[in-house]
Amino acid sequence: MNTQQDELSRVRDIIREIEDKSASGDYIFRGEPECYEEVSSTLYREYEEILTDGSNVEDFQKEMLTAAKEHLPGTTSDFETPMRRPDTAIGIPSEPAHDFETLTELQHYGGKTNLIDFTTDSRVALFFACDGSSGKNGRIIVKKRAKIKNLVENPREPSNPLNRVIAQKSIFVRPCRGFVEFDRDKDVVVIPAELKEPMSDYLRKYHNISAKTVYNDLHGFIRIQDIHHRAYEELYRGRSANDKRLYDEAIRHFSKAIELKPDFVVAYNNRGNAYGKKDEFNNAIKDYTKAIELNPNYAEVYYNRGIAYSNKGDFDDAIQDYTKAIELNPNYAEAYNNRGIAYGRKGDVDTAVRDFNTAIALNPDDAKAYNNRGTAYGRKGDFDMAIADFNTAIALNPQLAEAYYNRGAAYHEKGDFDTAIKDYNTAIELNPRLAEAYNNRGIAYGKKGDFDTAIKDYTTAIALNPQLADAYYNRGIAYGRKGDFDTAIKDYTTAIALNPQLADAYYNRGIAYDKKGDFDTAIKDFNTAIALNPDDAETYYNRGEAWLHLREWDKAKADLTVARDMGADIIASFHNDYESVADFEQKNDVQVPPALAEMLTRE
Repeated sequence: MNTQQDELSRVRDIIREIEDKSASGDYIFRGEPECYEEVSSTLYREYEEILTDGSNVEDFQKEMLTAAKEHLPGTTSDFETPMRRPDTAIGIPSEPAHDFETLTELQHYGGKTNLIDFTTDSRVALFFACDGSSGKNGRIIVKKRAKIKNLVENPREPSNPLNRVIAQKSIFVRPCRGFVEFDRDKDVVVIPAELKEPMSDYLRKYHNISAKTVYNDLHGFIRIQDIHHRAYEELYRGRSANDKRLYDEAIRHFSKAIELKPDFVVAYNNRGNAYGKKDEFNNAIKDYTKAIELNPNYAEVYYNRGIAYSNKGDFDDAIQDYTKAIELNPNYAEAYNNRGIAYGRKGDVDTAVRDFNTAIALNPDDAKAYNNRGTAYGRKGDFDMAIADFNTAIALNPQLAEAYYNRGAAYHEKGDFDTAIKDYNTAIELNPRLAEAYNNRGIAYGKKGDFDTAIKDYTTAIALNPQLADAYYNRGIAYGRKGDFDTAIKDYTTAIALNPQLADAYYNRGIAYDKKGDFDTAIKDFNTAIALNPDDAETYYNRGEAWLHLREWDKAKADLTVARDMGADIIASFHNDYESVADFEQKNDVQVPPALAEMLTRE
């Protein structure tokens, strides 16, 4: 936001500079996308190399004009008194035409003349200064009309201006020597290359000046048609690279298309998609936002920006964009589906289910929508409904690995570990790189007591996704169950490094330290686990037991009391480790205070 404000401030400073230079009289303006050596006519640039021998550019123009009149119906070959051709479309009869009118018409059709386009509107000149040569500075020439020297005739407008001439507020300068003299210090305002795009945005937004309004007729389009062709060529090259997953190459092509055609909405949208594939979501959002500024009614761009926001974890903005896409296209099934995902990730599962219902009603053959609704039912604890949706998703698309994975998770939650493992197996066959499926299959094997197989699955999950904190955490549990507390602690430590908010990892690492007899370190981990999750009674119990080992009787009593009051069966937990209080006292060579002993003894 600060960058945008700074750019806007600099844009307005340039406009004020132009206004200050032109405040004292009748000024005209010329915008150029580069800071050229001269301000010259196209005819002068054509013959510049041979004009040094004393030839006059007007001599070339006279010959060219005489030849041009032969192509105008209703004219004579006489240089002084040509006839303007009749306009049969609107019924205007033939009339005498002046040389100047013929020249302006030639200029309009792209012919080379000794006319130089200026404009009476400084903002139109700014448009031309920013139109092209994106890596170079542009400039505005600010000239007082009466002070332009060495002219064939005074700067003037054509008598019968065409649409584009009117839109550009054109005024034509016809210099005797083919170029206009100017003072680089007094007559020039430079437009820095990095401000060209912000300046173009400003002109379009606040003054309705863009390529569409400046080149507002068919002949204007023809003048820039080659640019359009090249821009579309770059667009299609970018799409081809995108399809091949060559995202950097795709971005280069889309960027070139945008450079050629700065208002190319589709190119911004496609470049945003390529950035999204590279997980560069901020760049993607910037491109989608630009596309929306250029076309606020483009539903697909809101949808794509919603995906980028969702991938960043910004679900509120994602929901807002999906909602806008749905407003623009009420039958946009994918937008309902993705909005449902965003609501689900926010924890609003009921709203998510309603969106999935709508997505399915609009497209009953969308396996992913059934899969997503099944996931939502699973979050609600309705595993039978979830399994029914996963069954439908699989029937519609037997290759959808995620549906088998999710159905496995639902069977897992129902305690049917063997069926869960079968579904995880299928998910892995369809997608051998689905790290989460290995992780969950490892959990199922662990629940069956097969810790060695579980560890193999966790290790595969970690190899596929070294950032998967849950796999390290689960492998730590498996090693702990095997009594390998040192290796368990290493895995819990890695899980915590990847996800410092994972309270269970601190809790289980505390248990491992406790088993090793390192009660001080265990208590530190229990402290952190309680800070992250103050409602876990078991953590209070285990910290209380650690205090017993350290003979901190008051602290032990406080924690054991909290655990008991929160509903934990502290006596059962104590007897999992020791036969009785006397057993604890004997093994640890301590005498437990009577009040504490009573808390840990069944009546």
